[in-house]
Amino acid sequence: MRVLRKLGVDYRDRRLIENLYMGQTFTVRIEEEDSDPGVIGRGTRQRCPLSSLLFNIYIQEVLNETLDNVADGVATGGRLVQAMLRFADEQAMTASSEEGLQRIMEALERISEEYGMRINLMKTKVMMFIKG
Repeated sequence: MRVLRKLGVDYRDRRLIENLYMGQTFTVRIEEEDSDPGVIGRGTRQRCPLSSLLFNIYIQEVLNETLDNVADGVATGGRLVQAMLRFADEQAMTASSEEGLQRIMEALERISEEYGMRINLMKTKVMMFIKG
């Protein structure tokens, strides 16, 4: 909620989003018998129209904070270009070296955890381009 507050989202809208996403409960019915209530974890829900927007808002804040903490990227035309590209929930980071990419990923992992997110290392890949 602090990211939405920082962006200037009105208190009433933040409260509505919080009510939609936090503390939701469920029960499972099997053959006329209900389970004990469970709590749906925090985070966005699949197929909810608001989920993709909330994810993009939060991930952009995570990426901005990561770029603020790590000075690496790709030198182009004598300038350092810091690029983190996104498509849906996929991310691509650019760095000038393996060490620079490692620093970016460590900062991204630390900051993501502060926001209650985590990087799926099983889905993480590295691609290297070499000049010449």
